[in-house]
Amino acid sequence: MKKLNSVSVAELFKLAGYTDKLQKCNPSATFFPDLSPHQTESCTGYQGIFNWSSMQYLNISNSIKTILGYEPEIFLKKGLNFSLGIIHPVDSRRLSSIHQAIFDYYYNTPQNQRSKLRFSYNLRVKAKDYSYVHILRQSNFMSLTEDGKPLVEYINCTDITGFGFNNVICLTVHLLSSSGTFVLCHEMEFPEMDNNLSKREKEVLELARQGLTSKQIADKLYLCIETIKSHRKHIIAKTGTGNMTAAINKIIRH
Repeated sequence: MKKLNSVSVAELFKLAGYTDKLQKCNPSATFFPDLSPHQTESCTGYQGIFNWSSMQYLNISNSIKTILGYEPEIFLKKGLNFSLGIIHPVDSRRLSSIHQAIFDYYYNTPQNQRSKLRFSYNLRVKAKDYSYVHILRQSNFMSLTEDGKPLVEYINCTDITGFGFNNVICLTVHLLSSSGTFVLCHEMEFPEMDNNLSKREKEVLELARQGLTSKQIADKLYLCIETIKSHRKHIIAKTGTGNMTAAINKIIRH
């Protein structure tokens, strides 16, 4: 059974802009950086290569065993479903909104600039010993399809457990400049949602936090505007605040 609000492989496939069925991928015919141990073996991070047209991992560095305890082969064999299944449930419920924001920014960027974008966000991942490791995930799309969809993604994950966690996931987007440095161009926070809110109320709250009006939210969720207004009233009542701005701020504080 799918966890409440957790993201699925099919949903990510659509968010990335794909509408057709998954493509077959031949890893040996795909170029990707060498992730051999002498280059990437590290006590603080691991790397991976992911193909979005097939939704398959093409390579995972051996250092993932040091960080999470898993053999790289389990990700290659079980794929993205396994990766999604070991994400902390609270963080998993925010992944859909995070990837929506990522691909909204991606597709609003000129095609010739998309491969220069670097997307970073933090989340908690369950290790083989059932402990949770706080990870900073940074990635860029190394190659695109002819029509500009993301194709091959290079992923670098760093263990930041020692830096603490305040229940807020922060997404940042950097653009590689002509001087060879990454410049921050977008930043967004995803706080933990109040568990007393229904699934639909959480969706409305998240969209309102992104700045959408009631009409825009209604159009996005294919609901009438009166229904959205009703959800907003319930959110305000459940959070014990006087308006949506206060409700959003209260959720962020917690």
